[in-house]
Amino acid sequence: MSKLSQLNYNQLKVFISIYEHGQCHQAATELDMTASGISRTLKNLRDVFNDCLFIRRGSAFVATEKTQQLIPIAKTLVEQYQKLEMQHSVFTPAKSAGQFIIYAYDEFIYPVLKVIRNDILLEAPNLRFDVRVLTDDCSTELANGDVDFVVGYEGFNSKNLKYEMFAGTYSPYIFVRAGHPLIKQKLTLKNISRYAYLEIDKYNDISNPLLVNLCREQGLSMDIEGYTDSLASAMRLLSETNAITLSCNQFTRQFGSMIPKIQCLKLPENLAQKYRTRRREHRDIGNYVLFGNTNNSSIFKWLKSKLIDGLEKEWHLASKD
Repeated sequence: MSKLSQLNYNQLKVFISIYEHGQCHQAATELDMTASGISRTLKNLRDVFNDCLFIRRGSAFVATEKTQQLIPIAKTLVEQYQKLEMQHSVFTPAKSAGQFIIYAYDEFIYPVLKVIRNDILLEAPNLRFDVRVLTDDCSTELANGDVDFVVGYEGFNSKNLKYEMFAGTYSPYIFVRAGHPLIKQKLTLKNISRYAYLEIDKYNDISNPLLVNLCREQGLSMDIEGYTDSLASAMRLLSETNAITLSCNQFTRQFGSMIPKIQCLKLPENLAQKYRTRRREHRDIGNYVLFGNTNNSSIFKWLKSKLIDGLEKEWHLASKD
C-alpha cells in the first residue's frame, strides 16, 4: 500500500502552513498546535513523500523542489476538504479553533480587543488573535488572506476586497489642551487657523489635512505641527502645546475625555458640513470592517458577524459617554 494513503487533511494544513510562514512555530500558532506536534507531522510528511521537504537555514525553513511541486496540489486538496466542512459539517463556535490577524487604526485597537474578549472568546474560547496597529496600506495582504480583517475609516479601492460599515461618521470634534485660548473663542476658521494642526493618521491620497486645506482656501494660513499614527502620542503632544487636532471618531473622543489635560470642542455645524463634504471627495465616510474573498469558512463568517456587531455596539456606547 502506498504511503500516500496515510495522508490526511490536518497533515496537509501543516504542510501548507510551514510553506507559507517558513517557520514551524508560526505554523503551530496558526493551527493551534504544539511545536512538538508540528515536528511529528513534518516527520510523517517527509516519510510519506520520501523527501526532506524543507531545508533549515538559520531560523527559517526553505522549501525543496519537491515541495514546490506538491504545494499547488496540496492547496487544491485542502480547498476541497474545506468545501466538505462548509457543506456537510455542523458549525459550533465552541469547538472551532484557529488564529486570526486583525489590523486596525490605533483608535480602534481597544474596542477590537474588547469585542474579542467580551463577545467572541466567550463563545469560541479556542480562537487566537493577533491584533496589530495599521500604519500602512495592507490591501495586498488582506486580499491574499495573510491578514483576515482590517478596521478603518473607509473602503479600500480594490476589487478583491469587501467591506461592511459598522458606524456612520458623526460630528467632528477639535481636541485641545485644557486652558487653550481657543476654548473661549468662537470656533471659526479664522480663529482655528491661528494654531498649528497635528494630524492623527496621514492619508497618502491627501496632500494636507482637510482642516488645513479648508483654512487655506479662505486665504488663511494654518501651520502643520506634524503627523502621528499614535493616539496616545497625539494626546500627550496636544497637552503640552497649543497645537490642535480634529477627529470624527467616537472612540477618539471617548479616549480624550478620559485625559484631564485634554478638552474636546464640537465643531459648529456649518464647518462640520464643509468638512464632511470634503471627506466625501476622497473616500466614503464611515467606519468599516474590511476583508478579502479568500476565506469562506463558517468560522470566518461567524467571526466577521460578531466583530461587526460588537464594534457597532461599542461605537454607540462610546457616543453616549
